[in-house]
Amino acid sequence: MSNRNLLVVAFLFCLPSILLAGDPVMLDTRLLFLAHPLFAQFDYATNRFRNTPSEYVDGGQRGVDELVAEIQNIDKWLSQAPQILRERLKDVPLPDRMLVERNFLAEKREKEKRVGEMKMRAYMARLVPGQPGVTPAASIYPQVNQIMSDVRAVIKQLKERRQTELVIDVCDFLPVADPRGLRSELLVKNLHAGIWKNDKPDARIHEWLAEASEFWAGQLGVDAQIFPVGVTDVRLEAIKLLEERTKGQNK
Repeated sequence: MSNRNLLVVAFLFCLPSILLAGDPVMLDTRLLFLAHPLFAQFDYATNRFRNTPSEYVDGGQRGVDELVAEIQNIDKWLSQAPQILRERLKDVPLPDRMLVERNFLAEKREKEKRVGEMKMRAYMARLVPGQPGVTPAASIYPQVNQIMSDVRAVIKQLKERRQTELVIDVCDFLPVADPRGLRSELLVKNLHAGIWKNDKPDARIHEWLAEASEFWAGQLGVDAQIFPVGVTDVRLEAIKLLEERTKGQNK
């Protein structure tokens, strides 16, 4: 059997799955990253996430010592929790005891969660030699991994909901336009002629292609429908799914 016949047979075998699959969908991962609640906590001055163990501890060694002292106070409270609860219940009428106990347990859980986060932050704040309070660059890995995990989960959810196997990330097709201007002297020279002649691209061709990409990005905008037919735009749907998934997250 010739190679051509083999290709025809392979296509016929794949045809049912192709026909049953949904249309390809497109989304923009940049918009998903920006929509994630953790991204709003990113501090561009320190390249760390605020209100997470990666955040710098202000005040250097003094700040670290104060953080450790606060941890010790909470640990002491937790170790004395049974006595504290007995003291609170001492003069409470029997019908009201359940409410007091419920509120106490909620307070205890909150303190346990908080002290766990504080201990991790104190640990991170002492890892950089000679710079107490400064956390290492690797301290942001848990937050980055969380963002990536949520984005991957949204993409998987979209594939299942839309019954498609192809999800296109349009960020490569719609780069952010350079605000310095779109029509440079180089761009209007149309240096693409050599490309059609199979000439080897030089540095100027690469520069021209980059500027052409910027031009079309500025002309179209980041919300452009760059695939006129055959692809479903799910950019807004993806953001809504991410918001639903991360609602109430407090990392």
